[in-house]
Amino acid sequence: MEKIADRIEPLLQQKLALYQELQSILEEEKNHVVSMDVSSLWVTISKKKSLILRIEYIRQNIIRLFGDTYSNLNTAFGSLDLLSMVKHLAVSPEKKGELKKTVFSINTCKKEISLRASENKHFINEHLTIIDGIFSTLWDGKDKSGYNPSGSILNNGGKQRLIHAEV
Repeated sequence: MEKIADRIEPLLQQKLALYQELQSILEEEKNHVVSMDVSSLWVTISKKKSLILRIEYIRQNIIRLFGDTYSNLNTAFGSLDLLSMVKHLAVSPEKKGELKKTVFSINTCKKEISLRASENKHFINEHLTIIDGIFSTLWDGKDKSGYNPSGSILNNGGKQRLIHAEV
């Protein structure tokens, strides 16, 4: 049974590394929001999607590995919680302790990612509220011809305007 631990340990390490990478990308994302670097935001979104797909692929490999080893996987492990799976492994206590430590690190990283994602969402909403307030102030002016009803800028004789004001 030590063989399953030897096969699952690298998968857990890869999963942890991917979650740590995702955590750093969320930090980048916040910096891009502050600097209003939209093109870099799109790059971070693409990176996040790629990482999520890779994490899911590893998750499926772990489930398949446990399913191959333990035929009663669905009934024994219920929600397929990693910690529950590791607890049921028939491996030495030392190896089980190492695997549990990695799972705890993964769970801690997931909690931090959840907090960072929530903070970023709040941060983005704050910035959008400020921008919306600026446009609402400008929109109340008499000349609204530079913008369409959705707030997008219209072309004016080949010239695009970001803000139009008359004094």
